[in-house]
Amino acid sequence: MVEQAGGATKDSPELRSMSSRNIWIEALKRLGKNKTAVVCLFIFVIICLACAFAPFITTYDYAKINADNTLQMPSREHILGTDNLGRDLFTRLLYGGRLTLRIAFVSTIIATAVGGAVGLIAGFLGGWADFVITPVLDTIASVPVLLLAVVCEALFGWGLGNFMYAIAFAAVPQFARLVRASVMNIMGSEYIEAARALGVSNVGIVLRHVLHNIAPPLIVRFTSGLSESLLICTVMGYLGVGINPPTPEWGLIVYMAGRIMRSNPQLIIIPCLVIILCVISINLFGDGLRDALDPRESV
Repeated sequence: MVEQAGGATKDSPELRSMSSRNIWIEALKRLGKNKTAVVCLFIFVIICLACAFAPFITTYDYAKINADNTLQMPSREHILGTDNLGRDLFTRLLYGGRLTLRIAFVSTIIATAVGGAVGLIAGFLGGWADFVITPVLDTIASVPVLLLAVVCEALFGWGLGNFMYAIAFAAVPQFARLVRASVMNIMGSEYIEAARALGVSNVGIVLRHVLHNIAPPLIVRFTSGLSESLLICTVMGYLGVGINPPTPEWGLIVYMAGRIMRSNPQLIIIPCLVIILCVISINLFGDGLRDALDPRESV
């Protein structure tokens, strides 16, 4: 075994840890050079922070009806105007974003955790585990998200946002398949065979060799899954599956504005622009993150 500077061996855990850290540092440097990805991340973070600190940004009540102040155009008092019930649109967008983004983040995190665990089991164990898991994933993937959302709402309570569990459940196969394929590819590598020959346990192989190798594609898939969850959430709100009025949600805001779209198009254009901006920002940042984590993808 070759001795390195400081007495560390070539295959020592210290050097492997240093190498892993260097890979992530280099990825961050490449990401920092991608101006488009950085700007998109900045825009999305600003939107998230604005929604999170909505009580400190606006003093209006998102649910209070003001019949004397309906359909106002943007002004100093109401920077985005008011809706048909006299409610401040800017305030409703901020509070609606808190709910929409929370549902998108929670559902994507659940799908990533569950799908990652299932894919890891299927790819690492193979055999009967893969034989049982794969058809189940195919079955889940064939069920429409809308049907799952209706079932979740009926089981856990209508209008409380429980459809986020349906979004998460429907996204599990995508994450599981990605992790399964990555793990199966890793398990065929020579360094895995060498680790087994040295007597490394299955837990040790997973912790030392598998997890940090499947992390980059899983992180990139998380960004695309987040944008998909955001879109699905707004579609559910537009279809009336999910949040009960007067609680604001971006899809519900668009649906309510659709009734008076011709006379007051700004009430539907502005929320749609916010949704589009979020989705585009997440997707472009995800593309930059993919190129940073695996430069070969951009060649």
